[in-house]
This record gives sequence, C-alpha cells and structure tokens, in this order.
Amino acid sequence: MLKYFTIFIGVLLGSGCFSQTTDPNLFYKEQIRINQDGMKVLGGWAAANMIASGIATGQTQGNTKYFHQMNIYWNIVNGGLAALSTLQANKLLQRLPNNWEANRDSQKKIEKLFLINTGLDLVYIGTGAYLLNRSSTSCNSPEMLKGYGQSLILQGGFLFLFDGAMYLLHHKHGVKHSKLLNQIAFDGQRISLTWVF
Repeated sequence: MLKYFTIFIGVLLGSGCFSQTTDPNLFYKEQIRINQDGMKVLGGWAAANMIASGIATGQTQGNTKYFHQMNIYWNIVNGGLAALSTLQANKLLQRLPNNWEANRDSQKKIEKLFLINTGLDLVYIGTGAYLLNRSSTSCNSPEMLKGYGQSLILQGGFLFLFDGAMYLLHHKHGVKHSKLLNQIAFDGQRISLTWVF
C-alpha cells in the first residue's frame, strides 16, 4: 500500500511540474513579453530622438540641422513600428495558439525577422557612410549629404545593436524551448520526461 501511495504522490508532484513547464501558452506569452519590452526600448529611443532633434532642428544650421531632420524622419518610422508591434502583441495575447508546433513556427519566424533586420541595419550604416563620403566631393547639397549620412550611421548603429539584442534574446528563449521539447517523448502509449543531471 505504501508503494502505491508513494507512486501516487510522485505522479501528483511530477505532473504539476510537468504541466507548468510544458504549457505552450507560457512559452508564447514569454515570447510576446520579450517583444513588448523591446518595443518599449525602440519607442523610447524614437521619442527621445524626435524630442531632442525636434528642438535642435530649429536651433542649428548646416549639416547639423540636416542630421536632426533625418533623426526626426527616421524615428517617426521607429515610433510607428513600436506602436504597431505593441497593438499586435495585445491582439496576439487574446488568441493564444496552445500548440507547440505553432509556437515553434512563430519562434523561428521572429528569430529570422530580427536576423534579417540586423543585416539591413548594416545596409543603413553603409548608406550613411556612402553619403558622408559623397558629401566631401559633391557640389550639390554637401551639408545635407553629410547630415543625413551621420544620422543614418547613428540610427543604423542603434538598430544594429537593438535588432542583434532582440535576436539573441529570442534565440535564447527558443533554445530553452527546444531543450524542453527534447526532454519530452510520446510513443503512442506513454509520455516520458527525461532530465539529464
């Protein structure tokens, strides 16, 4: 009798741990939380740039004025992306997939998105460097080219760090998910959970 009671208690305790760690919605909610935190950073960067450059645009001249103009233009887009992503996250939280396969696909897509964005950020930096170089040889609007080039280098540099960090955070989250799934097995008759010490 004691043997059955011990097994029963073990199953109860083990199933509680199992259900808490393998809930696909918890994984999905964490993925969305990572995005929401990232969008707060992006939105904060956009707001700070628009405020500072909005003030500075009216008080500066030459390439510095163009630098601040481009910062405003660039961060209108960043702010819009942050706002849209936040709205999308709220919608996603209302319809949870409750499905590991859908979560795995979503995880792969979001990692790929941030990895591609990191590559695009290098294009922005390169374009900024090109404009900066072109400003020294251009007869037409050298101050504008220099200011816009400096802004693109700054904004591209920030986005490179931001997108790289977001990729790493999501990748780490995905690896944790993969390790968990590799511990679970189902052969049609029984479910097993393996812990490696």
